[in-house]
Amino acid sequence: MDYVEKLLSTNEKIIVRTHRHFSTVFGSLFKEFIVLIACAIAFVYVRTWYTGDPFFFYIGIAIVAFLAIASALVDIVRWQSNEYIVTSRRVIHANGIFSKNILDSSLNKINDVILQQSMMGRIFNYGTIKILTATDEVINLLNCIAKPIAFKHAMLEAKSLLEPISASPFVGQAASATQLLEELDQLRARKMINDVEYEEKRKEILKRM
Repeated sequence: MDYVEKLLSTNEKIIVRTHRHFSTVFGSLFKEFIVLIACAIAFVYVRTWYTGDPFFFYIGIAIVAFLAIASALVDIVRWQSNEYIVTSRRVIHANGIFSKNILDSSLNKINDVILQQSMMGRIFNYGTIKILTATDEVINLLNCIAKPIAFKHAMLEAKSLLEPISASPFVGQAASATQLLEELDQLRARKMINDVEYEEKRKEILKRM
């Protein structure tokens, strides 16, 4: 069980889990890759053309290569530790390798969600999501998140499950109980709700019939 899963309350489950787009770490990894290429070229050059004792050159090249690899591993671990998560009750932004920084946004307190995507963001499937409260205050900024549209959909669907049946948008459109039950079946089929939540909502709908 990882750190985030330990934070979940009873019957709370993770629906979507993602990271910042890989392009946010690609620049650093590319620089470290160039350093490794330079080390390889230096090694070949010393081995082929250098006539003196190459021992200290080899030591220097090995140290530089080791530092480049270590830096790349740190960048990858730091990228993986920066997570954006939708659970059945909240949105979680977790960051940090050893020291963790956790920002929770309760789904029932979210008033609006703003999605911003540049042209490059639409091509490579990343963007920025702003979560607002009733006072239009940004309480969580998910910057350069991968697959932002799918993340937003999952968040809004999870939020709708927390709202009372009477607040469902289908009620205002005179939707029948059959429609609500079909919608509920779809959510269970997509594993957005568990069997216990399904039965609770199903009983609420049947009481209205």
